[in-house]
Amino acid sequence: MADFKLEEWEREPLWLKLLTPFLKKKRFPGIPEDPQKGKWYRVYPEGVVDANGESTYGSFQIGTENKLLVYFAGGGVSWNEYTAARQSSLYSKNLAEGFYMVHVDLFTDLNLNKGIFEDSDRNPFCNWSKLVLNYNTGDFHVGDGDFPYTALDGSRRVLHHHGFRNYRAILQSVKKWISAPEQLFICGCSGGAFGVSLVSNDLIHQFPECRDVTCLVDSGYFRMEDWHSAARDVWHAPKEIVDCIHSDNIMLDGLEALYKTHGSKIKYLFCCSVRDGFLARMENYLENNEFAFSEESGHKFQKELSELCRELQEKVPGIGMFFFDKVDKRQKDKRLTVHCIIGEKDVYEYVTEEKTVMQWIGDALKGQVKSYGIGLLNGN
Repeated sequence: MADFKLEEWEREPLWLKLLTPFLKKKRFPGIPEDPQKGKWYRVYPEGVVDANGESTYGSFQIGTENKLLVYFAGGGVSWNEYTAARQSSLYSKNLAEGFYMVHVDLFTDLNLNKGIFEDSDRNPFCNWSKLVLNYNTGDFHVGDGDFPYTALDGSRRVLHHHGFRNYRAILQSVKKWISAPEQLFICGCSGGAFGVSLVSNDLIHQFPECRDVTCLVDSGYFRMEDWHSAARDVWHAPKEIVDCIHSDNIMLDGLEALYKTHGSKIKYLFCCSVRDGFLARMENYLENNEFAFSEESGHKFQKELSELCRELQEKVPGIGMFFFDKVDKRQKDKRLTVHCIIGEKDVYEYVTEEKTVMQWIGDALKGQVKSYGIGLLNGN
């Protein structure tokens, strides 16, 4: 448990207190020694903690096929004392800024029935084993240390950037049930998408006999100066991860290093909406110190995404890309588009160039890696 008391602004609000008993009943059970196939469980390895030092977990389901999907969940990022002090959760009250998620316990299980987790015949992953690495450490799943900071109440606290440490412990705790998958699909959304680019090399080495690997980055891109220092001095990431970071595009750095190590042995995929509101908001904050959605930031993001497309093709030859322009209803007036897709029903329904995202993924799993929607980057 955390070694500090929660302040008024970070305590459970009344409406959530009323819902909590219901949400707790919906939690997956802890994993037994003899788990059932097709049933979701929580995995609580010793020492796995969130940003505040409270016990956290992974989610796991054993499939009927000897194939494994590993999903890195998203939830923002923290890279200095200012962002560390501004957590985001259902507990937060009236905070104008929230940079990374904590307290995910009550709702993560409710999301594992949509998109790539849907239990239906239209889902090519329906019968695969699935490992979900929940995210509440603010470090793109690569942290392996602690970072002291001053909280909003003036107290000194510690942010436990244990994302990488947690990933390793959770994986080792379930590996006896998935020791040698014949096919491996590594994916993630938002903060988890950055995790895919940075952690996949380590994950692939955990399954040396697997020769069929696909990596998908969903909506994981924004530029920031000195990612290298954040990874080294704030997150205390493993040296092999820190060493691969050399530019303002940490996601591309990770994929470039992955390609240099494995080349075309891996199938690489990237998808993103063309004016992703949440990613554009981050860039708006970094450039203008405004943590706000705006139409202008969306258009600027679209131009940058066009440049990223070129860089991906250059540094990760053969990568498949899928761009889409589904408008975010919450930001419709600003013409911003949705953030992430593979965990939503839109993965089956939204069409670009007569292809859905899931059809694009399914083709890639069979070795047919292609790109769709590149014309949308130029407004076509």
